Amino acid sequence: MDYAFEDAALEQEIAEAAAIADPTARNSALNAVFTRLIRLPGKFRTPEIYGRKLFAPGLDALIPMVAGRLGLGDRPGVKSNDNPCIVDTRLYGTGGHSRVVADILNHLRPATAAIIHTDLYRELRYRAFMGAHGLRTDMGERATMIVRGETVPELAAAIYSTLAALRPTRIFLLCHPMDVAAVLACWPFRDVVDFVHHADHVPALGVTLPFSGHADPTFTCHLACRAAGLDAVYVGLTAPHVDLPPRSGRGGRPVRLATCGSPHKYAGTLAGHTWGDYAAAVLARPDTEVVHIGPTTPELEGAVRQALETAGVDPARYVFTGYAPNLPRALVESGAEIYLSSFPESGGKANLEALAAHLPMIVPRAPEPPPLLRFGLPLPRCIQIVEPGQMSAAIDAALALGETLRTPQAQAHLAQELGRFGAWVKDLKAEPLTAEADLSLPPPR
Repeated sequence: MDYAFEDAALEQEIAEAAAIADPTARNSALNAVFTRLIRLPGKFRTPEIYGRKLFAPGLDALIPMVAGRLGLGDRPGVKSNDNPCIVDTRLYGTGGHSRVVADILNHLRPATAAIIHTDLYRELRYRAFMGAHGLRTDMGERATMIVRGETVPELAAAIYSTLAALRPTRIFLLCHPMDVAAVLACWPFRDVVDFVHHADHVPALGVTLPFSGHADPTFTCHLACRAAGLDAVYVGLTAPHVDLPPRSGRGGRPVRLATCGSPHKYAGTLAGHTWGDYAAAVLARPDTEVVHIGPTTPELEGAVRQALETAGVDPARYVFTGYAPNLPRALVESGAEIYLSSFPESGGKANLEALAAHLPMIVPRAPEPPPLLRFGLPLPRCIQIVEPGQMSAAIDAALALGETLRTPQAQAHLAQELGRFGAWVKDLKAEPLTAEADLSLPPPR
């Protein structure tokens, strides 16, 4: 299978551990190998894996057998939105992962839903949920639970028991890539599980398992899943609705570009370029300015300031405005005319929210990015560039593209894309793709 991550030695160890007859010895052996398994994501940033591997079919194939050996019996059910439950590893104060969970709840009756955090890496405390510690917890859900287990097999059993007590009629599974406890616990409830494939750049457990639903929020990930023959549906992402802002002449005002993303998406070098190089290229034009929305760090601000000063650009033309709970509205209110995606790691959720603000987008990327890192949507709304010298021409092209985005046809396509996610959540199905799109994805190298 293309994009497949394989670790034959680890798979054999899991199978051998699961076959041990004595329950105590079996669980001890499974815990030892699972502890190595859950640490694998730390190695997924290598060029051979990141953006090139998406599935772990050999590991997935062991899940039903291991669940049975742990006594996690099947729990048949009929899927509905009557009693939904979200199972994740943990949520964060900002970022697309938490926003997707919030969007699921917004399209349901939140007071009927429960959230289970598996806390696989033992990072959470209930005290933090009740204080101002940056955790996104107030989503209107009826219950939030942190599940504990001394070992990974015990954690899987505890999650399973919690689900059995809740008796959910629908489970949205959004766990971290190698959260084997979550996947094991949810497998017996597969009749009502929607696997939300949000880990779109790295291998993840559960992708190839036949849960009742496999939802791809990102388009490039969906192309890979579809090419592999998986029964996946493209559900897209959603964003808050904002009205199309009225036309207004610039009247000598600078062209304002906006960007947004977590600080780590602006860190590092790709294809010999940094975010500072692209920021300097924008502001090399005397008629531009940049608004940076979202959380920041002293390191990010310092790196931008240094890059601009080195390029002879006034850093005051690049303004950090902080976190905004509603990015589309913040973009409209900022007066931005163009959205500049983060670099070296492009945005996902933020990119779509920029489109929801009716903005054309410039996406800096590597000349030959790994196939899973190609940004794509079934909407022709972005201009991709591969080096800072292309920025000035891209700004002119984006301004021209912005005019076409105001047409009734463009607005209809946008409404269709933004409505796809909600339709899937509420109606248990996804709308078919109808907009023109590049449906090809190059094979991994």
